[in-house]
Amino acid sequence: MSLALWAGLFLAQAGAPPASTEQAMVRSLLVTITDEKGRPAEGLSPEEVVVLENGLARDIVGLLPDRRPLTVAVLLDTSANMNSDLRMQVLEPLVAFLMGLPSGSKYALWTTGDRPLKLVDYTSDPLEASQALKRVPPQGGNTVLDALVEASADLKKKEGERSAVVAVTKIGIEFSSRDRFRVVEQALANAPLFMAVKIDEGGESFESLARYDYVLGELTRKTGGVYETVLTSLAVGHALERVGAALRGQYRLRYATVPEIKERKLEVKVSRPGVRVRIGPATVDHS
Repeated sequence: MSLALWAGLFLAQAGAPPASTEQAMVRSLLVTITDEKGRPAEGLSPEEVVVLENGLARDIVGLLPDRRPLTVAVLLDTSANMNSDLRMQVLEPLVAFLMGLPSGSKYALWTTGDRPLKLVDYTSDPLEASQALKRVPPQGGNTVLDALVEASADLKKKEGERSAVVAVTKIGIEFSSRDRFRVVEQALANAPLFMAVKIDEGGESFESLARYDYVLGELTRKTGGVYETVLTSLAVGHALERVGAALRGQYRLRYATVPEIKERKLEVKVSRPGVRVRIGPATVDHS
């Protein structure tokens, strides 16, 4: 069944037409769409997409690939638990990820060993990260939860309409001072998108694993981000490739709705087989 026919039947069953663009409020959201191999889904047209709001199909006002430059806060675990993996397995893939950011993008690099530290201020040169990290020995405990709050707050001060936080961390004892629930609350107030790569080689306590999984899982789920778990540092490169592809596979979707709805549950369906759709928070579109 075609997507258009499916949407028509769905509306008939629901008994309500989509909102008119002339009488309705327009909302905008970032949608990350990747294929079955994690690559960006390119060339999507509005005819391939259906937006369901509380079960009702809505008119799509616009669907465009998001080509705006990114401002990214990158968090890297430099705790003692990373040991030789930092330079031997993680450094090169991280630089490759930075080189693959959209044209005009800038990043800041934060380290999380012992305490959160902004090692590299916002720049467009990936080699600055490589040079700086070669001087950083893995040390101390991991403070990635504190770093998520501090880095996202710093990111919030920067100009630009498109930003993200990307964290690469290994499971170990977490030394952050903040409560995990508070971390999620504060970080979500600071940044619109979170991506994470977690290295889980086993052997850590359930309590430590639960702290990482709750914070990283909630931040990525609520913002439409990617959460990759790998079992060895050797796989960090592939995980970062999928994170980069997701950033390049973002679309700005605008749809018409009615303003009086208090609670909105959104679904975005794409007619292409095998695609993965991740939905970020929606905002009122004033353009």
